[in-house]
Amino acid sequence: MAKIYALYKGDEYITDGTLRELSRKTGKKEATLKFMTTPSYVSRIGDKALRLVCLGEESYKKCVVCGKEFCVTALQKSRLYCSDTCKRKVKRERDRRAAAAKRKRKPTFASLPDSERTRECPACGKMFVAERSNQRYCSKECSRNGGGYRGTMLDLPPQKRRYESHIEEINAQARAQGKSYGQLQAEKLLARLHAEMSGVRA
Repeated sequence: MAKIYALYKGDEYITDGTLRELSRKTGKKEATLKFMTTPSYVSRIGDKALRLVCLGEESYKKCVVCGKEFCVTALQKSRLYCSDTCKRKVKRERDRRAAAAKRKRKPTFASLPDSERTRECPACGKMFVAERSNQRYCSKECSRNGGGYRGTMLDLPPQKRRYESHIEEINAQARAQGKSYGQLQAEKLLARLHAEMSGVRA
């Protein structure tokens, strides 16, 4: 088994591999690199010269995912996967199992029995089965009438509640008089202004 070396220039790491791999990466002859491992070379160089540090002998292991053999150094004895692809595959499978266990452990709101999802509508008092955990009202109409100002609109009479529209009623009155909606509203406004100017409250 070939030895694995790390190539440094001073304290700066450059690359690692066998002598043949280092020769291919750096363009230096294998004989030159081999000489750099001898005590004679080490005694001659300064602090900023090229030097080789032995990391140990390479060995082979089988990938726990695909079974492919891959080379490891003495510093990589705990390595289990031949590539990042196999490592990501294991992580995805582990995350999938964890998510499935979490879903099984915590039921969704919709899966709860009707008895646990039954609530009283704060707007009309009707009992209903909620579809969402944050659902308070039995319908959109009750939500409009009971909403706003954190439910304080419920204390007002229905004709004063928020979002309640009288457009259809006013349109019917205008059509009965042969007028448009705008004309009828303008007449009401003028009548109110005249009453205020004359000191009479309508």
